[in-house]
Amino acid sequence: MLSKLFLGFAVASMSSIPTVAACAQGPAEAKAETKTTGKVGEKMPAFTAKITRGDKASDFDSTKTGKTTVYVLVGVTCPATKPYTERLCALEAAYMPKGVDFVYLYVNVPEKAAEKAKFHKDQKFTGAFLNDEKSAIAKELKATKTGEVLIADKDGKVLYRGGIDDNMSDPAKVKNKFVAQALDEILAGKPVTKTTGPVFG
Repeated sequence: MLSKLFLGFAVASMSSIPTVAACAQGPAEAKAETKTTGKVGEKMPAFTAKITRGDKASDFDSTKTGKTTVYVLVGVTCPATKPYTERLCALEAAYMPKGVDFVYLYVNVPEKAAEKAKFHKDQKFTGAFLNDEKSAIAKELKATKTGEVLIADKDGKVLYRGGIDDNMSDPAKVKNKFVAQALDEILAGKPVTKTTGPVFG
């Protein structure tokens, strides 16, 4: 869950979101004109933020990605994040070479920025690190759990929103790879057949 930390919220899975000064991370800004909440079929909420990839900081605008983008809501202390780190790295390795981007939204308010940045680096994620200051983006999304994934096409339209697969605890017992299947269909120019799946956060 989004530990009660997020949105004032869930105290265990989603922790606080201070600015990532050490990583040149600035507060995320949700654009006021946006009314969407990132439901399937809607556009991603419009927001700008500082992101880091490795040691390089840059500006990110959700309305100008120009490519299929996978947004992953994570938390350092979230019980649904750690079990999926290897699977997320495998998804990056499979789909980033095909032009898909990954952006990790660290939404927990109590967690320190430096702690989040270290966790991101330790997991060897290639995708962008985004410190969701004060859970601003998560609030726009009306998110309630970490471990949730949103996939938006190059125009920002959300085509999938849900869990990564159907078995958090045992990768060998996974029967439905929701995110991988959705990405395969998007890249093939086909409609996404399963637009959601259970979120374990």
